[in-house]
Amino acid sequence: MRIGIISNSEAAIPLAYTLAAQKLQVYLFFSISKDPFVVQKVRGFAKQYNVPLCEEKSTEDNLYQWINRTKFDACFVIGYSRLIRLSKIMSPSPAMFNIHFGPLPAFKGPVPVFWQLKYGVENIGLAIHQLTEKFDDGPVVWTKEFPNRDFFNYEVVNQYLSNMSVEGVLFILNLLARNLPVLPLSVPLDRISSFQKRPQANDIIIKWDKMSAIEICNLVKACNPWNKGAITFFMGKEVKLMDAIIIKNRQNTTEPFSAGTIVNNEDHLHIKCCDGDVLNVNMLFFQNCFIPAYLSKTFGLKKNERFVDI
Repeated sequence: MRIGIISNSEAAIPLAYTLAAQKLQVYLFFSISKDPFVVQKVRGFAKQYNVPLCEEKSTEDNLYQWINRTKFDACFVIGYSRLIRLSKIMSPSPAMFNIHFGPLPAFKGPVPVFWQLKYGVENIGLAIHQLTEKFDDGPVVWTKEFPNRDFFNYEVVNQYLSNMSVEGVLFILNLLARNLPVLPLSVPLDRISSFQKRPQANDIIIKWDKMSAIEICNLVKACNPWNKGAITFFMGKEVKLMDAIIIKNRQNTTEPFSAGTIVNNEDHLHIKCCDGDVLNVNMLFFQNCFIPAYLSKTFGLKKNERFVDI
């Protein structure tokens, strides 16, 4: 079988590696990432494992020329920003599927991992669906979920999903190889279709007077490492919380601390939340530096000082 993989990130590497290791004919179409390190990784992988690599140039016609020239049995999209026009693919067209890092029809959109983490869902989802000329809209043919863990962040979840997608692709390829239909799955009755945009500045700022401790922790996970954490402000300067765990209110004090107030900075940084719980923060990004909490007072982050929303 000839398998095409269309991607703009290193998320395609686990899938391409597994298929190539099984002696399938794998071809990779890569839309150049803005991150030069990602480009280096993809190019290095393709060279090391002899996977034919076609890099998208200045026009979207490159993709259709690549598909029509190579005559694939199946193509899988795993991260690609342009809408693929199926009408531009010559007949007989390959079976086309999109790998979406979120449950469908919920969490449609370009960054489903961010929103799943921010909303603190119980289970993180992955879906593979038939490609249509609408984003994230085709029938789902394979899905998988796994529990949301405390140690997860945006990058860790993306890596989990990149590897997990391999199982779904192998399932689909097995059906195609046996000339069996790839049937759509039924949608859970409690799953409502929704679309989430790319996060804007207001989506990644901590609202101390409104957000509970768990909501802040979820936001920190969703913003790390791509944004170096969730944003707050101190003395008019931006501060990013890179990690946070809830320790409950163990201060044993009657002092009326407002939400966002530092209540302990001896060897930890403890911050009061509006629901009465306290966050323990171990690492900050402040003034273009990574700062461990035990050094935070050196930068003026002392007891009774307060973080604000703007």
